[in-house]
Amino acid sequence: MQDGDIDYSRYSLLELEEALAGINRNRYPGNYANLRSAYERLTSRRPSPIPEPEPPAEVLEEALEPQPKFDANGRYIPNQIPSDERASHVLLSPALFAYGSYGVRVNDLYVPGRHSRGVHLHDTPAWVMYGAMICACLVMLSVVLDHYDRRNNERHYRAFAAAGEFVGWTLFGLSLLWSVFSQHA
Repeated sequence: MQDGDIDYSRYSLLELEEALAGINRNRYPGNYANLRSAYERLTSRRPSPIPEPEPPAEVLEEALEPQPKFDANGRYIPNQIPSDERASHVLLSPALFAYGSYGVRVNDLYVPGRHSRGVHLHDTPAWVMYGAMICACLVMLSVVLDHYDRRNNERHYRAFAAAGEFVGWTLFGLSLLWSVFSQHA
């Protein structure tokens, strides 16, 4: 069953009012429109504004997460990633991979700093940072793949990106900590 499939024409006024009070209009816009239409037909007047209860915090978080889009016929509309974003990801991923590969090859992976001279990583910390760079490359390329994948599976790409970002940032921090503590040991 998809959003917009529910037929509210046989609901009583009380059932329609209960449904209006409890529906998540952001998550189910098609069902909400059908529900409002059935309510208006039944009351044959403009509906009085029904106060909507304050959604719980978890519903607010769900509303912030992108929802799949469907056209008027119920067909899935794949998301579109702007071409400049795709191009930057396609160009930056191999460049970052090559930079990291060169750094571990010569055993001197330089990580520039915004407010400092940066840090030179050697041995194990360099390899751990290289792992973080590979995670960044994979996350960027998954965005490009998501654009060309026409199936309704964006949530899988978002989950992959979230896991990749978590692992990447963890490796990044671990690499820097390892470097600091290995210099003082």
